[in-house]
Amino acid sequence: GMIESMVAAHRDNFYLRLTKNQADASTIDGWAPPPNNANLKSAAQLAEWIHIATHWNTGADGLDAGAFRAKHKTWYSRMKPVTYNLGRRTGIHLRQLDVGGYEGRDVKGMTVLCRYNKAGNKSIVYLEVGRLFDALFQIHALELNHRGRDATKNLADERYANIPDGTVRAFLETCPICNARRGGGLQVTLADVPI
Repeated sequence: GMIESMVAAHRDNFYLRLTKNQADASTIDGWAPPPNNANLKSAAQLAEWIHIATHWNTGADGLDAGAFRAKHKTWYSRMKPVTYNLGRRTGIHLRQLDVGGYEGRDVKGMTVLCRYNKAGNKSIVYLEVGRLFDALFQIHALELNHRGRDATKNLADERYANIPDGTVRAFLETCPICNARRGGGLQVTLADVPI
């Protein structure tokens, strides 16, 4: 119906805005974010980070620990995977999910990459880029009933390691309900009108 098509259009518009027109909802899972973007990460990039963190002390891929660390030293210097809190972007660690059904895809025991929140007292998960819309939709539309940027950003920061202000803004700027409330009118295309 119209609601489903509005959400689908919002999803497409969000990913087009986020990726500067390089990917929409149907192509986001195959899109490779620029490696220098600290927050937008594909499933493959997060899997590589998990691999590096898993084998940091043991080595892997035919390399002993020293050679493995040398190969991945730029990752280490950028991510600072430590168990104590050195500030906001630190405390990278791996965690097994203790409950299944995380965003409908993950299973109990699955390994996820995390960091600690700003206070340093809570482990929050990194999301692959293809999950950002669902996470923000859950927070903004379902839990906060379309409240503003600050409320949405605060709740995102409580749960996720890599949803910066620009991503929240891209979501809100493409939200059809919020656009209608701001006086932009509800954007309904002919494709949304049943014949």
